[in-house]
Amino acid sequence: MARIGRLVSFSNIVACLALFIALGGSVYAAGKINGRQIKASSLPGNRIKAKTLTGKQIKPGSLTGAQIRAGSLTGKQIKVGSLTGTQINVSTLTGVVASKLATIQYVTATTALGAGAGVGTAACPAGTNVLGGGASVSNENLALVNDSGPNSTRTGWTATGFGEPGTSMTVTAICSAAASITG
Repeated sequence: MARIGRLVSFSNIVACLALFIALGGSVYAAGKINGRQIKASSLPGNRIKAKTLTGKQIKPGSLTGAQIRAGSLTGKQIKVGSLTGTQINVSTLTGVVASKLATIQYVTATTALGAGAGVGTAACPAGTNVLGGGASVSNENLALVNDSGPNSTRTGWTATGFGEPGTSMTVTAICSAAASITG
């Protein structure tokens, strides 16, 4: 009992009381403070845990291009119509643009249709690729085009048709040699 009496002094009681108030105050504050009670612009970015904000929590128009890591967005993540030509760095694009197209060539091939299906392909000249195409039949009352599209290597246009004997199908390929955008 004498030993407990030495531990129970005024200074020890005040210290323990201060400890309980300090611990209880932070617990109280954690349970009672919400986002509406925090002054706007009072929290620095390093106080927000990484990857805890969603797109809905970021004010529209508040981020600039400099704040978005290069290569972190895909075309699917960009709203259609939200970019203008001046906002696109053409040197970063791959593919073909109209201003880089060489001379356009139309190539045709005619295939006879008879009993059953006929397949025709209009092949592009060497060094060119197909941009588009189509197919037509000699007599729409006796024949039809079943399907039409670029071949697997994109070097020509292929179509399948059905028709009576004496009908034909003409396949047209629109071809061009295109320089690359960065070329």
